[in-house]
Amino acid sequence: MIEELIYQQNLINMSRQELINQLDKRLSKSRFNHVMRVEKKALELAELYGADIEKTSIVALMHDYAKEIDANTMLLLAKEFWSDDRLDEANEGIWHGFAAAQILKRDLACQDEEVIQAVAAHTTGWHQMSQIAKILYIADYTEEGRDFKGVNKVRKLSLIDLDKACLLKMRMTVKRLMKKQEYLFPLQIEVYNSWIKHYQENKVI
Repeated sequence: MIEELIYQQNLINMSRQELINQLDKRLSKSRFNHVMRVEKKALELAELYGADIEKTSIVALMHDYAKEIDANTMLLLAKEFWSDDRLDEANEGIWHGFAAAQILKRDLACQDEEVIQAVAAHTTGWHQMSQIAKILYIADYTEEGRDFKGVNKVRKLSLIDLDKACLLKMRMTVKRLMKKQEYLFPLQIEVYNSWIKHYQENKVI
């Protein structure tokens, strides 16, 4: 049972329940409910793939921690974490992951790079992603509240091959943004290209 999960690795400076209480205070009800559904989905995938349960819970609960702060603060936090000038051209959809990662380091005293990077990359993806990062990347996209064309295909694929599910999610995201003529952050394109290259070289796709 998720409710019985107790943090024991001292990865952050608070318990799971204390973190949930903070989320309940700082997030809207709909956002909070989304986060809890992401944790549920992420833990299901972690159990399936033998990933660290505690780390999975933390990254899932933290991934939208900065989602509803003001844009200026969000950008400042994002640039504290990743000093890339291209962030100035992005938006809250990109910034909030990096901002949450900075809060995780600064306020929750997390020093575990796998946890920090998973939170940072949960929207854009990354060139090389840990198992925890892949799980969060997919759980955020496929939690049970998501309902859009193609999501069931990613859900089913994630139960068979996590890497292929990540690549499909990347492809669908790029396609959606292009169709809507929305901004594609350069990192998203770079990550997609690096994953495609890797799979072509290894004759996976």
